[in-house]
Amino acid sequence: MIICHRCGKENQDHYKFCLGCGAELTGPPRTAARSSAPAPPDNLAMMNTVMSEPGQSPTPPGMGQAGAYGMGAPPPPMPPMPPGGGVMGHGAPDMGAGNWRSPGSGGVRSIGGEPPAGPRPCPACGSAVPPEFKFCGVCGHKMEPLARPAARPPQPQLTARWAMVLIRPDGTEGGVHHLHDGENRIGRDHGEIFENDGYLSPTHAALIVQKDTVIVRDLGSLNGVFVKMIEDEALQPGQVLRIGQELLRFDIIESPQPMADGTEVMGSPNPGFWGKITVVIGNGVDGSAYPLLNESITLGRERGEINFPEDGYVSGLHARLTHQNGMFVLSDLGSSNGTFIRVQSERVLTDGSFILLGQQLFRLSIL
Repeated sequence: MIICHRCGKENQDHYKFCLGCGAELTGPPRTAARSSAPAPPDNLAMMNTVMSEPGQSPTPPGMGQAGAYGMGAPPPPMPPMPPGGGVMGHGAPDMGAGNWRSPGSGGVRSIGGEPPAGPRPCPACGSAVPPEFKFCGVCGHKMEPLARPAARPPQPQLTARWAMVLIRPDGTEGGVHHLHDGENRIGRDHGEIFENDGYLSPTHAALIVQKDTVIVRDLGSLNGVFVKMIEDEALQPGQVLRIGQELLRFDIIESPQPMADGTEVMGSPNPGFWGKITVVIGNGVDGSAYPLLNESITLGRERGEINFPEDGYVSGLHARLTHQNGMFVLSDLGSSNGTFIRVQSERVLTDGSFILLGQQLFRLSIL
């Protein structure tokens, strides 16, 4: 064994340079004082892992590759090429079909970024060097560090910050449907909580989560999306509303206009009707219509100008519709079950908003 005069590393007798620090090994072999066991077999693959100190050079100052073997002595014979090996770039032996050599690096990297598992060739002399060694034990060439797998970029996570909480007819809470950031499709084909409601379209609506608000958008559903009023609402002609189980449409009554040829349309005298409420029975099917007279009218189960005595979900005095200064305003009068407006395109909702889809009532909640 030869002990390095610089770092004290034990090296095989035929090594010219230290595996620990790359220093030239000079002088006759010296036996390690602490070692009494037979020398290990001359096999590079069985040597201990060597870590070099930063900044150390494998070749002593003033010596280049041409003089790496000292005083013109011929280099030791090169080991045989690996089976199936050839020459890849700069004279480095091929380590097999699954490896490639980085141009100008002198190191071997495997396809996909994984470090090679077996020995790699020294780019200077071609000797097989175990992957954990920093220097070639034959010529002292400093080996390039092994390539490490590239870190995978973090994948975006879908966070469930909002939820739709089902409200049963008795007011208790039922199932929960979680919402992630961005667009959430709602309908019979989009969750177990919706699949048994025949009044929902397969894809009924979209709920777009944007930080502290949710935008609800009707996606052309047959029966619509309804939102519970939290303040007075200005109605437009054709607006559909719901109180209890009653589906109602608001229309204004215009004064009859003459025909194109100047003929006037005949009708009953108008005592001052400015609008009407029509009961919607089905798709394109209307029921009773209630004309609206005076400045305001009220709706309820027992009191008011328009009554629905058979609907137990309508409060005794439920809502008021007012006509003033060319505007039509709907107000909830503290009803037990609320007044709902059909979403015509989209609407902004907040924490605690109630949304009616088919025959199911949900409360939006931030988790």
